[in-house]
Amino acid sequence: MTGRVALAILAITPGLSRAADPAPTPAAIEHFEKKVRPVLVEHCAKCHGADPKKIKGGLSVASRADLITGGDTGTAVVPGNPDKSPLVQVMRYEGEMKMPPKGKLRDADIAAVADWVRAGALWPDSGGAAASATPKPAGPLFTDEQKQFWAFQPVKRPAVPAGTAASAVDAFLAAKRAAAGLKMAPEADKRTLIRRVTYDLTGLPPTPEEVDAFEKDPSPDAYKRVVDRLLDSPAYGERWGRHWLDVARYADSNGLDENTAFGNAWKYRDYVIRSFNADKPFDAFLREQIAGDLLPPTTDEAVRRDRLTALGYLAIGAKLLAEPDKQKMLIDIADEQLDTLGKGIMGLTLGCARCHDHKFDPLPTRDYYSLLGVFTSTRTMQGLGTVAQAFERPLGAPEKPQVAVARKKLDDFRKSIRDLERQAAKLAPGDAEWRTIIATEIDRLRAEIEGADELVPEARLERLRGEVRDIEVAFGKVPEKDQAKRLELHHRAEARRTEIKRLETLVVPPDIVLGVEEGSPGAYGTQPRNIFVQVRGNYVTPGEEAPAQFLRIVTGEAASPVVATTPNTAEKPQANRTRFGSVRASSGRLELANWLTDGKHPLTARVFVNRVWQHHFGEGIVRTVDNFGKLGDRPTHPELLDWLASEFVARGWSVKHLHRVILLSAAYRQAGTHDAKAALADPDNRLLWRFPRQRLDAEAIRDGVLAAAGTLDRTTGGTLLPTKNFEYVTTDQSGNRVGYESLRRSVYLPVVRNNVFAFFQTFDFPDPSTMSGKRVNTVVAPQALYLLNSPFVAAQAKAFAARLLKAEPTDDEARVALAYRLALGRPPVSAEVRDALDFVKAFEAGLTAENDAPTRKARAWAALGRAVFASNEFVYVE
Repeated sequence: MTGRVALAILAITPGLSRAADPAPTPAAIEHFEKKVRPVLVEHCAKCHGADPKKIKGGLSVASRADLITGGDTGTAVVPGNPDKSPLVQVMRYEGEMKMPPKGKLRDADIAAVADWVRAGALWPDSGGAAASATPKPAGPLFTDEQKQFWAFQPVKRPAVPAGTAASAVDAFLAAKRAAAGLKMAPEADKRTLIRRVTYDLTGLPPTPEEVDAFEKDPSPDAYKRVVDRLLDSPAYGERWGRHWLDVARYADSNGLDENTAFGNAWKYRDYVIRSFNADKPFDAFLREQIAGDLLPPTTDEAVRRDRLTALGYLAIGAKLLAEPDKQKMLIDIADEQLDTLGKGIMGLTLGCARCHDHKFDPLPTRDYYSLLGVFTSTRTMQGLGTVAQAFERPLGAPEKPQVAVARKKLDDFRKSIRDLERQAAKLAPGDAEWRTIIATEIDRLRAEIEGADELVPEARLERLRGEVRDIEVAFGKVPEKDQAKRLELHHRAEARRTEIKRLETLVVPPDIVLGVEEGSPGAYGTQPRNIFVQVRGNYVTPGEEAPAQFLRIVTGEAASPVVATTPNTAEKPQANRTRFGSVRASSGRLELANWLTDGKHPLTARVFVNRVWQHHFGEGIVRTVDNFGKLGDRPTHPELLDWLASEFVARGWSVKHLHRVILLSAAYRQAGTHDAKAALADPDNRLLWRFPRQRLDAEAIRDGVLAAAGTLDRTTGGTLLPTKNFEYVTTDQSGNRVGYESLRRSVYLPVVRNNVFAFFQTFDFPDPSTMSGKRVNTVVAPQALYLLNSPFVAAQAKAFAARLLKAEPTDDEARVALAYRLALGRPPVSAEVRDALDFVKAFEAGLTAENDAPTRKARAWAALGRAVFASNEFVYVE
């Protein structure tokens, strides 16, 4: 096949110029391992392997260098330019040569390869071999170095360093600074501090009254009371719930190939907000999201509903709903769930072990499939039609006690009637007396039913509909000449139909939530069972069976399966397709949830504590918050991380307690004062010698604008998405007609995958199709232009101006002072007052075409508002 360009990646082996290859980032490695390597291996391996005797077209692709060198027709890849790369061209079927020859790849697969080339065709250099179905030789599974890696060591509560620090947090930080010869910055002034902590905990600016009260409070615990007040505010859950929603990849639509609406996703969002406000223990919070339907029964109706709603965590991921290969679809969905859980809860890139043993972390492919079996044994889809739908379940409407009693009566009466009817059927033909007795009792019970079902609309509806059917049957038997009888029956039926319509308005529709449930048998079913290692990530090439186990780097190499199994004798292997493993007693979700929330787990508490620290200080103690593996950063203060994790667990996994420990520290209360000497010694501020300046995220900027303008709608909960459940959310529908024009807090705006709100995109809102523990933070010109020119900001600046012009006192200097206090949390200095008044005066003078003086004045003050909203001081916290 000389001249044809195709490739297969059978192994990562050192290339000719490997030393010069650019170093790939963790994200690039994950993209390559999950989206590029599987496509190339599956579709091209037969023709372009590593064996020089078998490759076609002279092209070997065992390394990046081989790809660039190319085959008989030259290079296969031009790093950075997919349009000039023959590899991508043949996959796109753009020219005479088309690869693979048996059929074009899916658009998503071609796009993944093109993105890889565009990013530089970066290739991990691990020297590892390809995944194989052949068992590994006997011997230790992990090296001593892997076993001793810091992230897999048990969390131990270290001794707090001796010194004068008032808190353990400060003691650990002070020890590191002292070793580097650095000192902490002085404490921030009160105005700076209250603005910082208010935005931090609630995502909103402090009101002028709150700032004044704090400044005037001389008591030593004034700041502590501010922290307690903010933690008790409903706005706290809205702010910190949004942080978790990033990790949970929350969205109100599916995205990807079929962007249909998740009309009930908002109930999961509200559950998250409610849980943070209630300070639900974080371990319970996690267990509910992984196995809420499998937890021990509860008599608390609110708890039961929360547990089922929490399962939305597993259901709201983006899915290829029109995938024709349904088995692949189910495996891909399970992979997405496992990848989200791995990075979000354990800080591990588990998804990189789908096609081969993880190239950097001690995560064997078999361990990946042991965990994947948990999710392939879980039902996530309620239908696998041409366009599939995510699974939903009814919560059931809460009943009043008297309704429950009436419903029980109805059930008892109906059971008694059925028993009597069975007795009557057994009577001899001559037992007329007993027939009469039974018939009389049945009539009495039916009369009782008519009385009892007055409290149960559904039961009354059922009875009335039955009566209508009976009347219609009787009507059909009445001769047409008997008009009086027919009219009587017609009126009786109409009366019942009228009552049916009335009752239908009283019936509470079932409360539906996205979720999952234990799997069940069936075609492409999800019956709980082990699955097999899929060689090169392809389910048609099964390897060894993967029992229900957890990560052996944590549990030990000799750990036993956690779920009982029995041999699968009911199903036969499909030739050249797949094999069905041992049947599990359960999916293993409950066991997984309990393992993750065991206080002895080395990762769960560390990962979450690190996330909280990052949101308070801008960077985590481990800066790669989603990757605690070998390619991730090492903790700057490992002892502090372990102390916080152990304190978190010891205090009942209380997130609010964790906040207090961090926020009451001197490190958090220090100023952002620059120190030239410290900046030279520690330019990245890893030792926290000053408080880092941080830009507000998209939601806080938008909510801050609304709060300053006085237009913020504080209504909580519910949905703003008008699209019906599972209907398409088209591009046209995804503009301002999906709730983006609302004045409610940003957390309640719909998140439409494939068309995120423009304001959010401008200020680095994460891709809602993937979990994200750390948002990128860009500073680009469109952000300033948006704050100066967008219709949203213009409308809020107009409202801001109206608020200033209505305020007392009415002089312009007081208005400038109020503008600064509302937007920036401080009064202006004299030069700022002068500049603001000059600006308003000049702007108003430029509107000479306006005959209406009040209109000119309002527009001038609105212009000042836009300038304030676009200022660095507004969008940053010190």
